[in-house]
Amino acid sequence: MISIIENITNSFESIRANKLRSSLSMLGIIIWVSSVIILTAIWNWSQQSITLKIQELGTNILTISAGWWVGWVNTKATSKDILSAKIVKSIKENVKWLDSVLPIITSNWQLVYWANNMSASIMWVTNDFFKAKNLTIEYGSNLTDKNQNDLDKVAVIGQDVATTLFPNNNPVWKKVKMGNNVFLINWVIATSSTYGSYIFVPITTESIRITGQKYYSQIMIAVTDSTQVTSKQTEIDTLLQKELKVTDTSNLPYRIRNQSEMLSNMSSITGTLTMLLAWIAWISLLVWGIWVMNIMLVSVTERTREIWIRKAIWAGKADILMQFLTEATSLSLIWWWIGIAFSYWVVSLLNHFSIRAIITTNSIFVSFLFSLWIWVIFWLLPAYKAAKLRPIDALRFE
Repeated sequence: MISIIENITNSFESIRANKLRSSLSMLGIIIWVSSVIILTAIWNWSQQSITLKIQELGTNILTISAGWWVGWVNTKATSKDILSAKIVKSIKENVKWLDSVLPIITSNWQLVYWANNMSASIMWVTNDFFKAKNLTIEYGSNLTDKNQNDLDKVAVIGQDVATTLFPNNNPVWKKVKMGNNVFLINWVIATSSTYGSYIFVPITTESIRITGQKYYSQIMIAVTDSTQVTSKQTEIDTLLQKELKVTDTSNLPYRIRNQSEMLSNMSSITGTLTMLLAWIAWISLLVWGIWVMNIMLVSVTERTREIWIRKAIWAGKADILMQFLTEATSLSLIWWWIGIAFSYWVVSLLNHFSIRAIITTNSIFVSFLFSLWIWVIFWLLPAYKAAKLRPIDALRFE
């Protein structure tokens, strides 16, 4: 019986003797291993980005949006008599364990600063909005009660707005034109992917000084205990139906969104997409395995003389089988390491383009198991064929 060390030595000698075949095998392993690791890394980054964006909105936040809804379709973008100050007051008085109830008016305006301009989403808010959303200051000062009481034309802007309108300047205390009005910028929000392209203005300035709008686009509610979000949603829904005298619950004039439900639904969607990615990997693995088997069947034919010589010096079927399987394992391990190194190089390159791909040990371990498995399984038939060769077959081949 030939020792394992001798089999490994023979395997490396065979790899060196068949450089072209080994190179083709190498290419297959590197491509598959690196593809699995890189795709998994990008997928992990995508999942974390989506989850982070939802969490930035606040998992303890309920948002009531105005409009006539049928199922999940908003058939009327705004409503003139749905979300009023009376509704806000009723929620504050009747629903307990709420941190804040914040009315919001939304619109879209064109912003202009000298030669720079952009379209941005405007949110007319109260001062408590920033605390509820955990938005921190980059530089400048927050909206104050004096701004709200004096109906000041001041604004808070996100990072994207600051970069676009003021690429080389500090935007604080600069004036930007919105429609026919000029607003003074007094605060820039720290980096936030969710609110980067938003601009925030005192809600009193909109509702009293500019348009006189008395009804809100949204009411944002921060629940004290995040575990009570669902129960508070039900309680608020019942209250709204009573206040608005809703008779048809299938056609509500508002929609209550629960960020926790959004996070749960997104987790379910990403789970489904993960399964899809896994099936694609399985199919590519099967195709690659068949290709490997073809290469090895050709290799057995090419090495008929070698197999005959080994059998002539009393190598048994187990020895031949072990030689081919050891060669398969050696190739798998060598090129698996190269595939990992290549994956890290590609991921580091992607990270320079704002794609924060994340390589996990799980993806490396899974790629190793599958690469080893595919080589051993799909080499069994060629190895078994080699082990069954008789010396007379080798003589006929020669």
